[in-house]
Amino acid sequence: MKCELVDVFAEHPFMGNGLTIFYDFDELTQAKMQVLTQEMKQFESIFLSRDEQGFRARIFTEQEELDFAGHPLLGLCMHLHEKYALGDTADWQVQLNQKTVCLKSDARDGKFLASMDQGKAELLNSLTDEQAQVFYQALGLETALVDYPAQVISTGLPYLILPVDGALDKVSFQVNDLTPLLEKHQAKFLYVIDVGITSGVCEGRTWDNDGRVEDIATGSAAGPVAAYLYTHQLTQSKKVKIEQGRFVNRPSVIEVELQCSETEIERVIVSGSVVKVADINFTANNVS
Repeated sequence: MKCELVDVFAEHPFMGNGLTIFYDFDELTQAKMQVLTQEMKQFESIFLSRDEQGFRARIFTEQEELDFAGHPLLGLCMHLHEKYALGDTADWQVQLNQKTVCLKSDARDGKFLASMDQGKAELLNSLTDEQAQVFYQALGLETALVDYPAQVISTGLPYLILPVDGALDKVSFQVNDLTPLLEKHQAKFLYVIDVGITSGVCEGRTWDNDGRVEDIATGSAAGPVAAYLYTHQLTQSKKVKIEQGRFVNRPSVIEVELQCSETEIERVIVSGSVVKVADINFTANNVS
């Protein structure tokens, strides 16, 4: 069984968000995919298969399978390009559990850029001040309130966007699990965004829901974050750069382009650089 290691949202190895791409296997159960993801100890792994209908992928964190995620698909884009592309650029379609995702690859000038069409941004629940206060308290940010609402936005995975002003370094989890709080508002995860955006660049942070592991760079949240900034007029530009990973010493840059009609955000394009780190052969015959 073979897999690759790549770093996503980075132009150099050992930066950005690491990813394991499993692509050479006969058959793996869901339980086996979960075990392999836990073995690699990265935020997510992706498993690629191919049949007469095209490419299919499944995405796992150490805790669970996800129907959608950002950086695994962009990392997978490099693998697809290396194995199947006929030119410097290519388009790809990958079937996930619930949707098909369109990807683009560009390997020119010694760099690799992957892009993903996340589709329409869904602006879901806006929280009242009282409801938002619960989350500020849960993160130890009672004094970080701003004049912008907390809001749930999704481009495939619903995030509660929690705005702060220059207090990203003050986050301290005060609860054991955010999940029951998020479920009340139909959100899966929480993303804290510094609304002090300058020159089209902002910074944010997110974690697993118990706060033990901080994500390095979150492609599935990038679209909702950019949609939030544009909707609330925190930026006039439809192109946004999101910095993440500074607090875990893995600086990352995510680029987002919004394509808008007069009334809504029709398409969200998330892009990032990808670099290859390693090829791996698994010698273990049995995975339980």
